[in-house]
Amino acid sequence: MKFGDHLNESAVPEWRDKYIDYKGGKKRLKECRKLLSLEIEQLASGGSSSNVSHYSQSHPSMRSRSSQTVKSYTFLQRQCAKDFLENWLIGEELNKCNEFYLWLLEQSKKTFVVLQYQISFYQKQRDTELELKSLTQLHGISKQYGSIGRAEGNAKRICHDYLSRFKDFLVKNDLWPSWPKGLTGVWGEKSSHRGRETFNRASLPVTADQAKKLLSDALIDFYNYLQLVKTFRDLNVTGFRKMVKKFDKTCKTDEMVNMMDYAKNNYLLFQHVHASVTLMTQRMQQTTSAQATGKVKVSDETEDPLIFWENKMTEWYTKDLASSDSAQKRHNKRLKKLSVQYTLNEQMIHRNNRAIVQMFFSGIGLGISTALITYTLYLSFFYKQHNFMIHKILFPLWGGWYMVLFLATLFQLNCFIWHRIGINYRFIMLGEFHSKNGTQLFNNDFATSAISLQLYFLTFLVVPCAICAIISFHWKHVTPCGFIYIGVILFLFICPNGVIPYWDKVVSMRKWIFVAIFRLVFSGLYPVEFGDFFIGDIVCSLTYSMSDIAMFFCVYSSTPNNQCGSSHSRAVNVMACIPNYWRFIQCLRRFGDSGDWFPHLLNAIKYALGIAYYGFLSAYRLSGHSKDIRPPFILFAALYAIVAAGWDLIMDWSLFQTAHQNWLLRNDLYLAGKKNWKTGKYSLKGKLIYYMAMVLDVLIRFQWIVYAVAPKTIQQSAKTSFILALTEAFRRFIWIIFRVENEHVANVHLFKVNGESPLPYPVYNSYEDSELLTRDSTTVDSISLSNLASTLEEPIAAYHSMLRKKTGILDSLSRSLPWAHAGDFQRPPTYNYDNNRRGQDSDSESETESFT
Repeated sequence: MKFGDHLNESAVPEWRDKYIDYKGGKKRLKECRKLLSLEIEQLASGGSSSNVSHYSQSHPSMRSRSSQTVKSYTFLQRQCAKDFLENWLIGEELNKCNEFYLWLLEQSKKTFVVLQYQISFYQKQRDTELELKSLTQLHGISKQYGSIGRAEGNAKRICHDYLSRFKDFLVKNDLWPSWPKGLTGVWGEKSSHRGRETFNRASLPVTADQAKKLLSDALIDFYNYLQLVKTFRDLNVTGFRKMVKKFDKTCKTDEMVNMMDYAKNNYLLFQHVHASVTLMTQRMQQTTSAQATGKVKVSDETEDPLIFWENKMTEWYTKDLASSDSAQKRHNKRLKKLSVQYTLNEQMIHRNNRAIVQMFFSGIGLGISTALITYTLYLSFFYKQHNFMIHKILFPLWGGWYMVLFLATLFQLNCFIWHRIGINYRFIMLGEFHSKNGTQLFNNDFATSAISLQLYFLTFLVVPCAICAIISFHWKHVTPCGFIYIGVILFLFICPNGVIPYWDKVVSMRKWIFVAIFRLVFSGLYPVEFGDFFIGDIVCSLTYSMSDIAMFFCVYSSTPNNQCGSSHSRAVNVMACIPNYWRFIQCLRRFGDSGDWFPHLLNAIKYALGIAYYGFLSAYRLSGHSKDIRPPFILFAALYAIVAAGWDLIMDWSLFQTAHQNWLLRNDLYLAGKKNWKTGKYSLKGKLIYYMAMVLDVLIRFQWIVYAVAPKTIQQSAKTSFILALTEAFRRFIWIIFRVENEHVANVHLFKVNGESPLPYPVYNSYEDSELLTRDSTTVDSISLSNLASTLEEPIAAYHSMLRKKTGILDSLSRSLPWAHAGDFQRPPTYNYDNNRRGQDSDSESETESFT
């Protein structure tokens, strides 16, 4: 595999701009080759009188080395060395990579110090609890209760155990409800310290076992983070070495030794490479991370801080947090599975790649289902004889399922687009680093993207739907196929492993879908995380399917079928309002958790307009197109369309930024392709994708005009309703692409690559606080690693709450708009393990600081 492709596949998506521009360097070398080829005769004549290259003269630290290998360079060779090596490779690329590496080391250092204190607290608490336990057993305190009332006490204890297990189950699956933190002082109080929150001291203490569990997860997260930093360093060092080697080959120079010596003497990026560059390259080709399990030892932190910290993490995890020999073996085994591999060789792909088999069966299943579904749509649209059952009952009922499955299929296309353009959508969706949970590799290869697995799972939903639908249309009357399909869906979600091939691989996927839907239905009881708001917005585009839920039960009830349509059934129309109601409640919950009126209350107003729009549309249908209902319907429909379209473009997509170099767009445009390596600008062809998406979004938002223009001939047509629902699903498909891209832009600006890890003990801004090691560790609560105060300059200041700025409202609003989308959901949550409560969702300022 070529190193350019290798670098592209192995680069951390959020740090991609901080790697060496290897492909851009190859393009610059082509320009050098063209210049040298034009004057090849002059190069052969050796017209230069200088014995040392201009590049070497510019750096005194390299003169001694250069003098040992004297070589006469021509004028063009010296000019290429200055432009390529001195100005670009060192002046731009090496400085960029080294500065970011220093920033990564600073962040790692602060995390390491915090974890060091945490381990010290844990050791003290563990020793204290063991001593108290031995004293309790010695004095027989555990036998203080008599035999009287023992049976009654046991019954209460058993009941309490069952309730505790049920509560633990809900907490473990993120289903335990909580009050908005801004509306109650029982759960905690805001801290005046910038960038963090503290719990109320009245909370229950954590035990040593609970602290060990939290610390284990935190150590694993930091261990993974160190692997990524090592990968960043090693890939860049190899890239610079290969780039200089290509330059020497192209320009017939000998600058490799000079360049490597100069870089090693002046840049920490090269000083911290433990092994030689050649040996490191061989390790990369073997697809194993260099010293992934901490086998290589370093004497101190200055020699190689990454390996030093990695060794300390390994020691803490396998010794301090392992209570027995068997536990130590398990911990060692887990660390071996967490090796972040640089790339996948062809042999490993063909041996372990299940994507080929999954895509094969998915293609067959989806192909057959598409043919069957297309035939049912043909019967619905072009059935020659008037058939009420097909047109008014079967078509809407199965059309609702078609819409859900169609949007789910489009989402797989979304995932593929994100995969191709380098957007880390898995981290955005799940909020954590995947290798924490097993042997998944951090790699940009399609085999590791889980797209094939998602299509495989979707196939088992689409195929039964197509078969049940074709049977219903063939019989031309209501059949039990609807209930049969619902039963199939329930079976697929509770199906045990081993019944269906690869079904054990979709356990987390099924759980995520179930939890997200459950939390959506009970919006307001839970903090709004990414899955909550994301599923909520998708369901807002499935009002056609939501209405069919009421219609389904109406058809199977004693109500006449001709009374189950939108022009007669109130329940059908009410169901269309529920998705916007859920999102309205979620916005209020976000306001209650964060305390920021912007953007949550404004977003709530938008969804309140959506409720009003669907409410007046329902009244318009039920009234038989009354002229009294038509004016308010048009008014609220226009208001909702204008506000929603503006919110999509400005808030969700962060477009219409006039101060940026791309007209009405933003600086980072991943769908526009690569920037021109000379001008640093995107091509107009690439930017047209954004302009077309903006136009389509606005046009589809105004589809309500169809209802107002032709109410009698079009409004009640099942065909028209289906087509409009189809266009809304397509609009949502476009919206999802740019919304996740915009979230990725936020992560890129803040270099965020891992989620939050809750800690059992408090974290202070000052690492030299002498009270840390003397404070009683049994009276403190958890706080997130990501809430540490940073001593460096924040990557993006616009993420701070505009209410905390000392500038004017308009100025604050203009700077906050491009990043307002970052507050739509709560970041990966933290919680106090002992009393199973949801963790703090910090205010807008501290929440956005948690990225760093």
